[in-house]
Amino acid sequence: MKELKWGELYAAHLQRDLDPVALESEIKRLLMDDEVQKKSGVWAYVLDGDERHLNLRSFTEAMRIETYERQNGICAETGEHYPIEEMEADHITPWSKGGKTIVENCQMLHKDCNRRKSNK
Repeated sequence: MKELKWGELYAAHLQRDLDPVALESEIKRLLMDDEVQKKSGVWAYVLDGDERHLNLRSFTEAMRIETYERQNGICAETGEHYPIEEMEADHITPWSKGGKTIVENCQMLHKDCNRRKSNK
């Protein structure tokens, strides 16, 4: 946890009335969550709620299926139908630009389209 700026976190949240038991419970839950790709961001997240600390980039299988069915298997880029195995879940608003990993920000693209799209 060397990369955490503990002094800044302390200074920013010094005056808040925090429940240490609730914080510890949430930290443990997040550390066990497979979607959390940046475990060191858990402490900052529980204090400020900014999901970018967690690097939540992967859509769940349920989100992928829901989006695929909503699009009737049609690639949002080409307009062609593909089996779900040939498609990937994509952030409409890129994650790097503040897009959340939620079903409303998910679209299914053919794998080739998704790889060409990159951060657009």
